[in-house]
Amino acid sequence: MSKMTDTELSSLLDRERSQALAHQTGALAEMRRKAMEYYLGEPFGNEIDGRSTVVSTDVADTVDWIMPALLKIFTAGDAIMSFAPQGPEDEEAAKQATEYVNFVFMQDNPGFMVLHSMFKDALLQKNGIAKVWTETKKEEKTEDSPPLPADAAAVLADELETAGAKV
Repeated sequence: MSKMTDTELSSLLDRERSQALAHQTGALAEMRRKAMEYYLGEPFGNEIDGRSTVVSTDVADTVDWIMPALLKIFTAGDAIMSFAPQGPEDEEAAKQATEYVNFVFMQDNPGFMVLHSMFKDALLQKNGIAKVWTETKKEEKTEDSPPLPADAAAVLADELETAGAKV
């Protein structure tokens, strides 16, 4: 695999940025804007002064009505996701992976709210996205211990010097 030059990287990033910005101005962006206006029950803009107006909340009613059923499909069971073993030797590993991933998603993270937000975005904005990442944290722990007796400290220093450590 060859390395990418600075010019190639800059060109790639420009293309990606252009594609990302196109979502703000294209036909899909207009559909998203209208869907949100309908969901919020905003006026259509064709109202006539002095006449009564009607605002429909059908989109909000429908989206809010379907959300519990949609969430129930994914959260009612014992597991949000499961891993299938490829053979008999994988059964225990698949079981552990299933338990671990479900614990991390639903207990360590707000899994229910992630699904809720993702589904609502999908219904209103025509895409539901959940960002996933891992964090590696090093935990340092400092403990105070009682001072070593003089003879134990001398023995430890001798062992460290023998091992090549500077004392």
